[in-house]
Amino acid sequence: MTIEWDSNLETGVAEVDGDHRNLVRLINDLDTMLSQGVDPARFGEVIDTLIDYAENHFRREEEMLERLGYPGVADHAESHVGFALRLGTMVAGCIIAPGPDSIASLRDHLHSWLIDHILLEDMRYAPFVRERQSPTS
Repeated sequence: MTIEWDSNLETGVAEVDGDHRNLVRLINDLDTMLSQGVDPARFGEVIDTLIDYAENHFRREEEMLERLGYPGVADHAESHVGFALRLGTMVAGCIIAPGPDSIASLRDHLHSWLIDHILLEDMRYAPFVRERQSPTS
């Protein structure tokens, strides 16, 4: 279930797209672990990076939306809270019961959330942000 990054996933907001590419890489790392075997040290790195991603990407995105005056920033931030809570639960499950099933559940959740979040929620704010960040505005 490897994700191939393509233009359909691009918001056109460079810093957001860069973060999303990193998340795709992490999801693909989990997929590789499932097919080639789990290296506990690498799995720990992926988990640490996912937690860091959730904290930093969401903070940067919300700060950008707030700075630009995006009217849907509160709702967008709420979806981030829901993701972070679910991620915490899934990471705890991976720690309590490490193995292919918990890793596959985490990977599948991240995959569906990423695609849904980018294609639905992030694409809603992307035109607003691009307009306000353009050099002509």
